[in-house]
Amino acid sequence: LGGGPHTFLYVLGAERANARVTVEAPRSWQLATGLQSTAAREFVAPDIATLEDSPILMGQLSEWRFQIDGVPHRVVYLRTAQTVPFDSAAMVAGIEQFARATVTLFGGMPYREYVFMYEDGAYSGGLEHVNSVTMGALSTELARNPNAVLPETAHEFFHTWNLMAMRPAEYRDVDYRTQPPVASLWFSEGLTIFYADLLRRRAHLPVSDSTRTARLEYLMGSYLGNAGNSRFSAEQVSRVAYNAQPGALGDYSASTHLQGEVLGNVLDIVVRAATDGARSMDDVMRLLYGRFAGRPGFTGHDIERAVNDVCGCSVAEIFDSYVRGAGSVDFSRYLALLGLRPTITWTDARNANGELLPDMRIRGWQPGEDGVRLIVWAPQSSWVRAGLHTGDRLVSINGARITSWPEMRNVLGALHVGDTARIEVTRPGGPYAATVKIGGWQRPLVSITEVANATEKQRRLREQWLDAR
Repeated sequence: LGGGPHTFLYVLGAERANARVTVEAPRSWQLATGLQSTAAREFVAPDIATLEDSPILMGQLSEWRFQIDGVPHRVVYLRTAQTVPFDSAAMVAGIEQFARATVTLFGGMPYREYVFMYEDGAYSGGLEHVNSVTMGALSTELARNPNAVLPETAHEFFHTWNLMAMRPAEYRDVDYRTQPPVASLWFSEGLTIFYADLLRRRAHLPVSDSTRTARLEYLMGSYLGNAGNSRFSAEQVSRVAYNAQPGALGDYSASTHLQGEVLGNVLDIVVRAATDGARSMDDVMRLLYGRFAGRPGFTGHDIERAVNDVCGCSVAEIFDSYVRGAGSVDFSRYLALLGLRPTITWTDARNANGELLPDMRIRGWQPGEDGVRLIVWAPQSSWVRAGLHTGDRLVSINGARITSWPEMRNVLGALHVGDTARIEVTRPGGPYAATVKIGGWQRPLVSITEVANATEKQRRLREQWLDAR
């Protein structure tokens, strides 16, 4: 019973009632769950929210254990007939190192025990829970790299604090109604990604980017390469991240995860500079955790207030410009606090062979039986310039009728720079046909260098930041 789509039944008005779960399964199977056990294969939950949020993994399980400050942590792995051997000791060691770094940051744990649940043969995505995580983890990938699960594990485990223990004000417990838009997901998701990277560096675990500078260059390039990130505020994008139809931003797209990680870096630098390196976003996270863990959720103003309290300064301009308001982050201004200077150049997007990549900033979406609708996310793309827009219902491409997204993807995949595509769509105003000349597209390349005449304070802050201290 895990993170996939499922139906959950409960009695309205009895959300606070406790529940008892008895599992009947083959004797050869083992069980893993965050629920409290009262007897063999019998578990209890104090309320319906805990029951719903506690997946049960059962089958042929391998299990490893470690403790942090006396709190038990289990790592369980569901094997299949195709499971290949991998270095489980190295895998568990990496998980434990990250867990210890996270506990050190917050100074405590919001659970009495924790279970990491992995499943061979399953999709590699994960889902966070109050005291457990469920995740796919292919043994073939772990055989090549025992730390293959670390990036996603780090993200979901940090959510235990930043989303589960302390959460946005709009979050509700068990509720049959649709979750309302959540304005602070940029913080809950983006800062979680920020720390999934930062704490792995502190724990001397593998990361995707060699240095923090390289990581920031990548983030800036991704952020600047998508105009939606600066056209819409972090709160606007957060509100349509979930429970909103694709294309909610029109002919733009934006990432609340990316915006949040960028803002996490900006706020961290500002706090460090304002306190002469004595404080960082670590102190903001601890303060928010102390104020909101197990209590009503936080808002953007609560986050702003916490940053102000930690740095002894005002970050209202950052929140007005990028969180509540929309605008392109002034990276030069904030990197200058560390004695760093960004250089941004725009270049044609090319593949590994140096060939121009075709402008494919378009995809399809199938809302039920209504055919395929277009989603475009770059107003300067070949598709929008030809008059096509998000929401248009696709009829045909080059005379071939298109009835599904896979069909559309296959046709688009055969197009190259210089080709033309005849696109027929319908929209409320009637049918529309466009001839699209497939062009290339440009993306930003970011380089961050040290300022030659940096002050002693800038150099000191820069070294502290680079070392992830």
